[in-house]
Amino acid sequence: MKILRLLLFLLFFITIQLFEMILNVVFLPFEFQLEIFLVALVFFGTFFNSEKFIFPIFLTGLFYDLFFSTFYIGVYSGLYILILLFVNYANVKISKRYFQKAIVFLLSFIMYNLLDFVELKTTFFTYGSLVTLLTSFLVFISLERFVKPNV
Repeated sequence: MKILRLLLFLLFFITIQLFEMILNVVFLPFEFQLEIFLVALVFFGTFFNSEKFIFPIFLTGLFYDLFFSTFYIGVYSGLYILILLFVNYANVKISKRYFQKAIVFLLSFIMYNLLDFVELKTTFFTYGSLVTLLTSFLVFISLERFVKPNV
């Protein structure tokens, strides 16, 4: 049963990642991206603080490294796990302030796109990056409000 659960999480994360890549090909002429996989990483790191997601996310990063990346194998695996652990740690250690979610999402966004910024030699403060950050954050907030139980 544990193996089936891990395989289902792996299939879920790979599907989200493939959907993000296909969606970003559609949005390519508009100079922004919708980073759904980042939203999923931040969401799972925020609300489901469990070690059962580490192995599927590691394998999802290996999948991306093997088929779509130009970097060494394991770079994106480490990056995804680092983002998940950072979000988990930041949500536990940072006090619940009004801008806490925005700051955690901003730092996660920078970590998620750091390799692209280095490879393309661009700055973070471009129009496309800011629109991508804003749309991804709005998707995260709407997903959080939709899924989070109001008790």
